Amino acid sequence: MFVGFSIVVGLTFSSCSKKTVDVPGDILTKEELVPVLVDIHLAQAAAGISQLNDSMRYSVNDYSASIFKLHHLSREKYDSSLEFYTAHPELLEEIYAEVINELSKKQGEAERK
Repeated sequence: MFVGFSIVVGLTFSSCSKKTVDVPGDILTKEELVPVLVDIHLAQAAAGISQLNDSMRYSVNDYSASIFKLHHLSREKYDSSLEFYTAHPELLEEIYAEVINELSKKQGEAERK
């Protein structure tokens, strides 16, 4: 009876533990993707501001080529990486926690200037 109970409890705890997901080699690591996403979100903000203040309209696509070049990245690798992390929301959540942290740091730096 005790052995059966121990097995059930063990299986319950093992099923609740975080499963590690192996990131394929052709996908950006979290450390590589965070700075790219920070720049993408800054570009989105810049595009939004330019639409309010400028007769010339910009979109994130206007900035994306420069961002990809800056990070030595192809659009295809960026897209496939986002697709991978979207399929693994627990990893995407970790990435966006870091993105938000980095954007908050940048906001703090800008406010101090």
